[in-house]
Amino acid sequence: MVSRVLAWFGLGLLAAGALLSAAGVGSGSVLTIMLGAGTACVVVAALFSGHTLRSLLRGRAARRGADSLVAILLLSAVLVVIQATSIRHAVQVDLTRNHRHTLSPQTLTLLGTLDRDVTATAFVRQTSITRAGVTELLDLYARRSPRFHYRIVDPDRQPDLAERLHAAPDDIVVEAGDRRYTAHSAGEQSLTTALLGVTRTDIKAVYFVTGHGEKDINNEGREGYSLLRADLEHQGYAPRPLSLIGGGPVPSDASVVVVAGPRDDYLQDEVSALEAYARAGGSLLVMIDPRMALPRLFTLLTPYGLSVVDAVILDEKGVRAGDRSFDATVVKVRRYEKHAITRGFNYVTMFPRARPVLITRDSTMTDVSAQYLCISDATSWGEKDMNSFAVGQASRDGSDLAGPLPLAAVATRTPIAHKDFKKNRMVLVGDSDFVNNVFFGVLGNSDWFENALAFLANDQTMITIRPREALSDHVYLTERQGRLVFLVCIVLLPAISLGTGISVIVKRARL
Repeated sequence: MVSRVLAWFGLGLLAAGALLSAAGVGSGSVLTIMLGAGTACVVVAALFSGHTLRSLLRGRAARRGADSLVAILLLSAVLVVIQATSIRHAVQVDLTRNHRHTLSPQTLTLLGTLDRDVTATAFVRQTSITRAGVTELLDLYARRSPRFHYRIVDPDRQPDLAERLHAAPDDIVVEAGDRRYTAHSAGEQSLTTALLGVTRTDIKAVYFVTGHGEKDINNEGREGYSLLRADLEHQGYAPRPLSLIGGGPVPSDASVVVVAGPRDDYLQDEVSALEAYARAGGSLLVMIDPRMALPRLFTLLTPYGLSVVDAVILDEKGVRAGDRSFDATVVKVRRYEKHAITRGFNYVTMFPRARPVLITRDSTMTDVSAQYLCISDATSWGEKDMNSFAVGQASRDGSDLAGPLPLAAVATRTPIAHKDFKKNRMVLVGDSDFVNNVFFGVLGNSDWFENALAFLANDQTMITIRPREALSDHVYLTERQGRLVFLVCIVLLPAISLGTGISVIVKRARL
């Protein structure tokens, strides 16, 4: 009797220890004591009941038990091998409708080319509802590259670390060597941008021409570009001012030269410097606002088959629909032509006081390919009466341009018969205010500008990576369908299980 109680007590300790160990509950020393005590109790019980044990081992039940034990051990061995193989050679299949649990091709390319160890520290509270999502995202990155490591830190439990890394709750700090970048949102776009920021070695210089009333990258006022400058610096670019007055050349390290809304015309030697830069393979991003007559600068557009129209695009659609946030001069663009700049772009962009751009169809320009990028709605028109527009009395009439109208275009010159210049590109936009400090963060404005800049800099990995939209997974049932689901799941299936059990019991009772 004592040996039986001791045996059952030991088995209970072993079972409890195994369950606690599998659940990850309890300290290691406590689990060790439980498992050791359980084993000792079973061994002592076996020694006290030696005669009974020998008789049991000689019986038919013992042989069957031994066969079952061997089968269980073999099955366990097979499961262990399968588990080890799955860990070493894991395969993940994303069956969601928009593959929202799969990283974008740009991110996968970046992870595949990492040449240094990167550590991401996510500061997420233990009780935060976003903790599981952040862990899943970081795990996706770590699976794709052995050089990507991460840790989840509760900023309330480790405030010193959060203060040292200047991190707020829900920030992800990415470090590589002595370089550090903070992603302020837990999404693929922010995390990949941070990863690019700490791993890029080739800092591309972007020059903004000054001296003619252009937008100033150091101006923190409403019309300035200080927010754009800070964002470009975070992405590994080096935005710099550039004065061409005096006939100096464009610096040789320039990846892109930006002409952002000049109010006065350029001098001829400045235009010549920009043309020489383009012929050497440089790229130009030219933004010209309405009501600006810049004949010398306009000659820079001619070799690309581009020009601007002396008109202002207006659209009262948003105002009539009840959108009083902006007036009719703020054009909302929803239509984009297919191009590397706009591939996968699904944001609305807003251009305040934009002018139409035009592609000149000249059959003699065999070395130029051009296409439009952004098109306004059909409800828009191009107001040509600048006097009426200036006093706020513009109205649509027969002399105006009918919409839809293009606001941006891209052109590429490829040397065919000319051996004295290299392939070069230009993006022309009929507005420079869409990325000033007021409009920079509005909808897709900053994304569109940075996509254009990345294309001109031949830096495809910097094209903005956008988070996948989580499609709705709700199922809406009619009243009849709801009743059917209730009857099948709540009534029919349990009744079948209950009936099957009763029939089995009855049949076994008759045997």
